[in-house]
Amino acid sequence: MVRSSVSSRIAFPLLFCLLFASLFSSFLRVNSAVSSFFWLKPGTYAVYLLPDATLGFDDYGLAYPVRVNYSWLCIQRSGIYATVDVEVDIEVFQRPEWETPGSISYERKEFVERAARGDLSFIKRVPMDQVIGRIQLINTAGYQGVRIPSPINITKRFTVVVNLDTMGMIGENGEPWGKWTLWIDPLKYPLEGKKEETFMTNWLNTTVNLNVTYKAPPKSIPQDSILGKIDRYFLASVLRPIENEFLLELGISGWNDIHPSYYYEPRTGIFLGTTLLDYLDDILIQKFGIIKAVAGDPLNFFHLAETNISAEEPPSEFNLSPYLPYLIIISIVATSALAYTIMKRERKMKRERKTVPCRNSMVRITSAF
Repeated sequence: MVRSSVSSRIAFPLLFCLLFASLFSSFLRVNSAVSSFFWLKPGTYAVYLLPDATLGFDDYGLAYPVRVNYSWLCIQRSGIYATVDVEVDIEVFQRPEWETPGSISYERKEFVERAARGDLSFIKRVPMDQVIGRIQLINTAGYQGVRIPSPINITKRFTVVVNLDTMGMIGENGEPWGKWTLWIDPLKYPLEGKKEETFMTNWLNTTVNLNVTYKAPPKSIPQDSILGKIDRYFLASVLRPIENEFLLELGISGWNDIHPSYYYEPRTGIFLGTTLLDYLDDILIQKFGIIKAVAGDPLNFFHLAETNISAEEPPSEFNLSPYLPYLIIISIVATSALAYTIMKRERKMKRERKTVPCRNSMVRITSAF
């Protein structure tokens, strides 16, 4: 009985401490997300452009030249979750100075033979209404392939929920499916040293991790952006290119690697652009099957072209709503702890009342003797 009593006296406070620590940790995560993303609210938007590029697809398609218009719009913000509408438009076009159109090509003898038989099932990323009746079969001594001439438009619109604590994306079916890379949480990263972070979860069955470092004068290289010239920023990059033999089979100028290098505004964490030719993320990879996107113009990389985001933090307006669930639970736990303490004290007082008469009796008996 004594052991059971001692165990119960230890167990409840311990349980209370663990529960309170867990709730306090969640509370801090919410507070961090709220303070980091002061600029993110319904109506916040950003538009990115890649005006001249070559794209490689996971079905062996190679598109050139291509314009990419990539935008997102925040439609809801609740605690550590932001709901975002995303639209990506990919346009294969013809250069004004060219006599021949741009194209998406599939360079293999196998594809020529299948297309000649009427089998176009190997084309997985281009809408069929832009394929049927337009394909060209090229079967020469120097080249064998299937070509779809421009104009070609591949456009998709969809909604994702972004976990602001992990940057994980949740699809319309509720399943997690990748990482959001068009902003980061600047409070997570040190101003000295580096921190490794996953930026792509499934690039050719590979997880892509980048090192996030803070760059400032005199060690930084100033970057141009629509927010002005930036000489302080977070850079997410890798020291060496990431190779994959599948890219070599695509024949993109003999390149068989990607070399992501992304820079972010340090106050908001918003993605501003790339410092090298490559850009990829889980949306392009998993929604479009793009496994290589390289800028064709060395002066015009993938970049932020339009936004209503301001790096200036507005006057503080405390909003209680993200914290309400945690405050309610903490109140319940605190009330339970208080009730337990009162009940325990009452039991102790009852025991003491029962003990006092016995002691008086013993005193009287002793006096009689």
